[in-house]
Amino acid sequence: MKVIKAALILFLACFVILVWNLWSSHSISITKDQMKTFISVVDEVSVGKIQVNWKDVAAVSAVRNDGDFESISDDKIKETANVFIGKQGNQFTLRTIDEVINQLDFDAEQMKSVKQYSEYLNDEVVYSHKLNENLNKNFIASIKDAAIDNFLNYGVLPSITISQAILESDWGRSQLAVDYNNLFGIKDHRKWQGETASLKTTEFYDKQIQANFRAYDSISQSVKDHGLFLSENPRYTKNGLFSSKTYIEQAKALENAGYSTAEDEQGNKMYSRLLIQLIQQYELQLIDSAVYQQQA
Repeated sequence: MKVIKAALILFLACFVILVWNLWSSHSISITKDQMKTFISVVDEVSVGKIQVNWKDVAAVSAVRNDGDFESISDDKIKETANVFIGKQGNQFTLRTIDEVINQLDFDAEQMKSVKQYSEYLNDEVVYSHKLNENLNKNFIASIKDAAIDNFLNYGVLPSITISQAILESDWGRSQLAVDYNNLFGIKDHRKWQGETASLKTTEFYDKQIQANFRAYDSISQSVKDHGLFLSENPRYTKNGLFSSKTYIEQAKALENAGYSTAEDEQGNKMYSRLLIQLIQQYELQLIDSAVYQQQA
């Protein structure tokens, strides 16, 4: 009888824990507009410093605001985002979420809550529903490691490499990408010693020209050459590509250096805007944050 009673108590305890976990996970929610605010504010704070992970900021902010995402002000988001940014000498560093929790002197219950929010945001929250499309996910995954290597070797952020590949190759579906493994539309300049391909391309808004492009043996070769190409061209250094630590700055540096002539109908440059939209839409800046934390 005692064994049955003990088993019943154990069963009820497990049931209560399960119900509590289900209730607590479903009681956490963040709207698309609230996500957009966090991304915008956190990435603004990051500019000129280092790329902060907006989901980490959201998790900590939620606990600091008793779980109410809606009433968290921009100033409060900025305040929390800045806690993630450290400095060693002249270099900005990125603190982990555990380091931030310790710095804020959270108690055990608050630490547990941060973990719950972090799990919810990282496991269930996707800013763009398009990220669920297999084509997009697979393409990003296929070049993610090579993009990280590019950053480690040349300083081009993974988010920039991936977003440029998306934009320049139409998710790897362009003729240049399919037939010649060229993801970035890099043309045949005088230093190139490899194979080339002659294709039509669009310059500025709607001008069609015939141009020679680099041809590669593999996609990984294309990604590696992208970093090398940028590092060997002084105009990219001159325009601040490699001194910039966030995707917003690097996207603008690429545009200012003339990587693309893309313009809208009014003749306004639009390349950096397109890259920034892609990075935010597919949360590519989170890859940048992860790499920065691994370097710490």
